[in-house]
Amino acid sequence: MTFREELEVVMEKELTVLIELKELSFKKADMIINNHMRELEETTKKEETLINEMALLEEEREKLLDTWGLAVNTPISNVIERIPEDNSRLIYIRDKMKEVMAELSLRNKLNNDLIQDNLDWIDFNMNLITNTHIDPGYGKENKKSSGNSIFDRKV
Repeated sequence: MTFREELEVVMEKELTVLIELKELSFKKADMIINNHMRELEETTKKEETLINEMALLEEEREKLLDTWGLAVNTPISNVIERIPEDNSRLIYIRDKMKEVMAELSLRNKLNNDLIQDNLDWIDFNMNLITNTHIDPGYGKENKKSSGNSIFDRKV
């Protein structure tokens, strides 16, 4: 098997894992919105497994580069450009990986924002329920107080 063929195999595996991660991130958004916490927990475990698989594939790619006498930290674009054979498949895989990673990054940011909004909402409701607030005033005399009624607030 040539270097190009070996690199294609590893990169295709990485692309497959990235696509699975992207699909999970879209499912996670729905789970967060619909408050399906058990499913979210299971999905997060699957996601962790895929991330570990991706790390192993990265190690495999680095080992491949080392075996063929290339520095392991050489950017994949530079490696692909140096391949004298037909490298169109590698270019396609690289471009697809960039595209999927960009989508995955955006979706993960959205998911983080949704989770933060949910946490803020929970915190707000917990404060309403417990009626915890700081009495108005200045200095060290301010103390937290709590009451039994949601509507019994001092002004």
